[in-house]
Amino acid sequence: MKAVIYIRVSSEEQVKNLSLETQRRECERFCERSSWEVAKVFTEEGESAATTNRPALQAMLTYCRDNAGRVGAVVVYNLSRFARNTSDHLAVRLKLSEYGASLRSVSEPIEETSTGKFFETVMAAVAELDNNMRGDRTVAGMKMAIEKGRWPFNAPIGYLRTRNTNNEPTLAHDPQRAPLIRHAFKLYASGQYTKTQVLRKVTSMGLRTARGNRVTLGTFVQVLANPIYTGRLNVKAWGQKVTGNFTPIVSEEIFDRVQLIVQERKFNTPATHLRDNPLFPLRGSFRCECCGSLLTGYNAKGRSGTHYAYYACWNSKCVRKTSVKKDVLETDFEKYLEQWQTKPGFVKYFRKSVLRAWQQKRDVAMLGATASQGAVEDIEKKLQRLDDLFIEQEAITKDVYTSRRAKLEEQLLTAKVAMHDCQSDEIDIEATLNTACFVMSNAAALYNQLSIEQKRRLLAVLSPQGFMRDGKKGIRTVASDCLFNGLYAMSHELVKDGVTDGI
Repeated sequence: MKAVIYIRVSSEEQVKNLSLETQRRECERFCERSSWEVAKVFTEEGESAATTNRPALQAMLTYCRDNAGRVGAVVVYNLSRFARNTSDHLAVRLKLSEYGASLRSVSEPIEETSTGKFFETVMAAVAELDNNMRGDRTVAGMKMAIEKGRWPFNAPIGYLRTRNTNNEPTLAHDPQRAPLIRHAFKLYASGQYTKTQVLRKVTSMGLRTARGNRVTLGTFVQVLANPIYTGRLNVKAWGQKVTGNFTPIVSEEIFDRVQLIVQERKFNTPATHLRDNPLFPLRGSFRCECCGSLLTGYNAKGRSGTHYAYYACWNSKCVRKTSVKKDVLETDFEKYLEQWQTKPGFVKYFRKSVLRAWQQKRDVAMLGATASQGAVEDIEKKLQRLDDLFIEQEAITKDVYTSRRAKLEEQLLTAKVAMHDCQSDEIDIEATLNTACFVMSNAAALYNQLSIEQKRRLLAVLSPQGFMRDGKKGIRTVASDCLFNGLYAMSHELVKDGVTDGI
């Protein structure tokens, strides 16, 4: 399959920071892993906020239209590079789907969790319904169906989609799989088996997916946690909890017993497998210096029976797996934070510079938004005139009308995206700066006071792509993050301006 790549930065500073090069490299790797041929790369290079169009986006849409059916995917580094506004994102994605191309993001894959997969299913269903049925069954319709006890999504394993005596959509027991699902719940509820052991037993008895494949452990874990098998519809994303219009496969008692055992075993799980284990706060934030995979934390048992904690790379394909003692890495990281902390003079200058830049950005954005609004209105007038020529005056042929309207619709879509690009975010800049300055001055002390979840958020802010530890050069960020580059550039500006007091 062929794919095109769309990369974008929103300022000249990001161009200098090699953001475009990073995006292109990661997008190309993504296509290579997916066995996709890159047909073309479209680059939006540092257009200012006053720019009223996105020429590369326009060119990409035109290319996909001209090659409809031959380009299967449009790959972006992340969705924020694609569109700021949700309606813009959905509109462009719909336009791409009309040309037979799907949107793929390198850095924002759907999480391999129950919630993540649920959202993936919902969004896929919504997109398919929107493209193929044009609103016959919308999200509102799905919510209404759930309120009536109907399940509007794909039938979970063990159920089949059917209709009841009133000719209403409902679920029925799969005669082959439902008994095996019920047996699996009972086995696990006994407390005598692990999930892997239960899955192995029901697999040997013939449990398969609807396509005839073996059920994976990840899917089986979701089965045991899904209340739909008790006849309850629980859609967390929409805040809906109702009783289904179908017969449950297992009783509430068995299901609740399974959940209790899951929680008990999770509580007693070894530290190696806990994502948010406070014993390994840097897990998921450091990468292997050899292959770039995220390091995990684990306890190794020595010959004397003593346990030693490590951060290590578990990538089986890594040539030289990084492994470092837990106390060594965490001590080095605290020293790194202390070195990174800035002094009062720098913080004062930082605040002043950001406020000045923010005001300049808002002023330019206002001019750009005005110009973009004019462009949108002009294209809408052209569309109206085109409709009049074809419908009212019958002055042009259908082929000419269709061709011109397709081009104008793409121009309008691009203009709206550009207009929203120009809109500055409404945030409390003073409060945001207060928080940033506090972190800059107290990073090390703050880090030690935070909960494990708060630590992960702080680390993601300091270096979104993670950190690495070089045995010789110490700790560094994986990529040239804007925060560090900006602070470095500002420090040189301070010296140039002679503002060195307190730095």
